[in-house]
Amino acid sequence: MTDITDKKLMTAKPQINRKEAIIAVIILLSRIPFIFNSLGQDLDGWREVYSGKILSEYHIYNVSRFPGYPFPEFVFSLFHQQPYWYLNSLSIIFTMGACLFFYRILEYFKVSLSFLLAIILSFVPIIYLNSTVVIDYNWSLFFMLGSLYFILIKKKWVAVIFFGLMISCRLNNAIFLPAFAFLAYFQFGKNLKETIIFSGLLVLSAIIFFLPVIVRYEGDFLHSYGTESASLFSLFSLSTLYVYGAIGTLGILTSLIIQFFTDRFKNIQLLLKGHFIGFCFLMIFINFIFFVKYPLESGYLIPSIPFILIISQRILSDKLMKFTLLSLLISPFLISVNAKNFQIKGSIFVNENYEDQELQYCKTLIQKIKSAPENSIIHVGNFYEQLVLMGDFDFKKVKLINNLSPENINLIKKGEKKLYYIETSNSDAENEKTHLFNEYGTLLYPKFELMR
Repeated sequence: MTDITDKKLMTAKPQINRKEAIIAVIILLSRIPFIFNSLGQDLDGWREVYSGKILSEYHIYNVSRFPGYPFPEFVFSLFHQQPYWYLNSLSIIFTMGACLFFYRILEYFKVSLSFLLAIILSFVPIIYLNSTVVIDYNWSLFFMLGSLYFILIKKKWVAVIFFGLMISCRLNNAIFLPAFAFLAYFQFGKNLKETIIFSGLLVLSAIIFFLPVIVRYEGDFLHSYGTESASLFSLFSLSTLYVYGAIGTLGILTSLIIQFFTDRFKNIQLLLKGHFIGFCFLMIFINFIFFVKYPLESGYLIPSIPFILIISQRILSDKLMKFTLLSLLISPFLISVNAKNFQIKGSIFVNENYEDQELQYCKTLIQKIKSAPENSIIHVGNFYEQLVLMGDFDFKKVKLINNLSPENINLIKKGEKKLYYIETSNSDAENEKTHLFNEYGTLLYPKFELMR
């Protein structure tokens, strides 16, 4: 097994270029069948495109949701009118770029199986899924691995720009600043002054690229939403089955068990060599601690996946590592397990079914909305952005809202407007506070129930 600290000359350039082309083609061809359905089941993706639409049409920047995701929101302002496949293709491009940067990082350290590792990174189920929809996880991964690569080859200013764009995709990635500073310290010859200056530039870049949100909301954008606690079972399933899939998780665990009982991790001493391995562990640790604190979605664990693959390659023999990679390659397509059921189909096909259900629900709801009386307010909650993008409504005749304003409440109570609503988490929460839906509302359509 090749030592990760070995910095011998890389393979000849033409061969690397051919391999990079193969990586890109495999990723592209394997995603094409899954980009036509919709923008994704995750409503946050629809919100980002809608934010781009508002920016383009009204020249007003509103975040899709806090704390703000300015880079994808501004990108979608340029392309929001394009069809689903076009917008989803942007995620394919960023996924290709992320895997190519990962390949170059592995080649920099002469890691064995670098070609396979780079390909399989894109097939890890959570990464595969997010490469076929508009949500920004893989966009962020591209800039993260890009910044890392440019630190390794000492192109500091490019690394700084990529770090800022990474933060502009997802602000929570700011937690990785200590790990990047750690790596920079060793890459810059343990020069503390240079490292401090570089770290300051990383922070400055992050502020500059996040400036649209800072200026727009005058610093008031650090809002937290969602669950901040979860059971141990939920944490385990979110960090394993939902990330690596059932087959991938089983493949990883099986390989680790076989490795332990064959040579009891005789290669584990390799983990003590080199600052880059320390950086990998630091990235994994920071990512996991953040996820335990905010176990919102399994996609939050995507930043640690490349480094888990690197650590696995250090521990496992090449034979067992190939077995692990094979299990990850199959995992998106076969066997899906969650708390409610077991399916032969893999997560990518299950997700397509979920998207179909959500699309059908919205199509039916759009017809209900268009047939509602003109003098009405229709509360659609968290489906607002998706319905507006799909519905082509005449807003002179219909008023859609996702939250009740004091003005709306006043008009409804005076009888000047009729309130219709669908059952969503937003309407449930507002009804608990105001009881307005019970007293004045008419149910337009029942709650969306996903058939799993």
